[in-house]
Amino acid sequence: MERRAIVAAVLCLIVLVGYQEALRYLYPAPPSGEATSTDAPTPDGTSVAKHEAAPQPIDDAVSPPPTEPVIVDTELFTARIETAGGRISSLKLKAFRAAVGADSEPLELIQVASGAAAPLGARLASDDGKVVEDDTRVLYTADRSELTLRGAETQAIVLRGTLPSGGTIEKKLTFSGASYPFSVEVTATGAPAQLGRIGLGWRHQIGEVVSGDPEAHYRGTLVLEDKKVVRDLATSLAGSPVKIFQPPVRWAGYADHYFLAALMPEEPAASRATVSPENGGIQLLVTSARSSTDSARFTVFVGPKDVEVLTTVGNQLERAVDFGWFSFLAVPLLRLLKAFHRITGNYGVDIVLLTILIKVLFIPLTNRSMKSMRDMQRLQPQMAKLREKFKDDRERLNKEMIELYRRHRVNPLGGCLPMLLQFPVFIGLYQALSQAIELRHARFAFWVHDLSAHECYPWPGQGTISGCNEFAILGLPLPILVLLMGGSMILQQYLAPSTGMDPAQQRMMLVLMPVMFTVMFINFPSGLVLYWLVNNVLTIAQQWWSNREAPASQPA
Repeated sequence: MERRAIVAAVLCLIVLVGYQEALRYLYPAPPSGEATSTDAPTPDGTSVAKHEAAPQPIDDAVSPPPTEPVIVDTELFTARIETAGGRISSLKLKAFRAAVGADSEPLELIQVASGAAAPLGARLASDDGKVVEDDTRVLYTADRSELTLRGAETQAIVLRGTLPSGGTIEKKLTFSGASYPFSVEVTATGAPAQLGRIGLGWRHQIGEVVSGDPEAHYRGTLVLEDKKVVRDLATSLAGSPVKIFQPPVRWAGYADHYFLAALMPEEPAASRATVSPENGGIQLLVTSARSSTDSARFTVFVGPKDVEVLTTVGNQLERAVDFGWFSFLAVPLLRLLKAFHRITGNYGVDIVLLTILIKVLFIPLTNRSMKSMRDMQRLQPQMAKLREKFKDDRERLNKEMIELYRRHRVNPLGGCLPMLLQFPVFIGLYQALSQAIELRHARFAFWVHDLSAHECYPWPGQGTISGCNEFAILGLPLPILVLLMGGSMILQQYLAPSTGMDPAQQRMMLVLMPVMFTVMFINFPSGLVLYWLVNNVLTIAQQWWSNREAPASQPA
């Protein structure tokens, strides 16, 4: 039985470590130099659609001349709209800061490579994708110089200009006082008739990827094409050709671990998207068919990957948060965590409460597992005799073992099945805590000032990526929370019923598993480590109580 328990623990380890890797292959990104399934490579190395060309992004990497911007101030963000090109050059979130410190600047979500144009460029394209006109050099006239909105207030900024072809172009940006999404309606009057599609572009700079940076796993583009979310890591897009997504396209955007910038066309069934890697960044372009009023309308979301917020936006935008296969468990657990937070105001305490709740719900299963392990422990002397007696007759040994289980009414899988039934919940909670923006910069207590960051540890190179929770003794940083978790695992292993192993193997397993988990958790967010530590402490308490109620199992 002991061996089965170890197998179960190893399975847990494999699931935890391998799950993140498996998710990356759920929607595999094509290797560099390879187009998507909807693309067909051309001799010149670019890619076009099999049945119909999509509008290609154009080179607008020309900085427009500086002009007076329009400042938009809402309850959630402050944005800066440039009249030169009608672009958004800054959007700072008021509820999120760049660093942990309370005096840190509001988080800036507009990142554009040097020399490139800012996001929200308008595009006019033909149906075959060969002719494109844009508003990079258009000097717009705004109907106001600033806009301040609060609560349910909704107002628009209208930018008007003249296209290089002589037609007029108008951008109408409508903002609300207490919500992140805003709408952009582009109207092109008098533009050439062959320009049957109107698009909106978004450029994003790709920062330098630091070796070992866990955040790099989340940075990239996302497109909801039909019913499938296609994710491409920024690192895998570098050097690859233009990717084209055919209708229906519900939204396309760029995301990192906690934040998202997405373009949502009003008519997904008539919309395409292109993802164009470029020097220093990525250009997204979403185009829709030009309507009878010479216009196309888009919703723009720039904000946190908060499931509740994204759900209110609609168009399945909440699917931008990747909870994996166990999202049906992760989302309710995350909502429960937020429900606790409305009472306690501390996400660290909320993690403890959620762990206790889950542990209480699983008490019957855990007790059953412990009882089964004790029953197996009682049979060990007889099992050892059978192994010795029938060591040269494997078939007879198996029959005798089965008869032994039957005679004593012991299920050899009884110790593992309850543990396996808990795995989906553990993985769901792991995913919920891994993706929860609520833990970003959330303080727990003492040295844990950011539940989304790992603890400092005395290894070279740590702490330079995203900060860490530092606890130092004599100037030496120590990951106390991780070490406590490792120590709790050793105690947990020590208290667990030991069956079927010689003393040397028992000593090895007493240390091996805790060391493996400790090394694995050292780069995990402190919120996850806290969850695992509390879970271990509760398991120890339950095991101690179980041992106290049923001491020293006697051989059967």
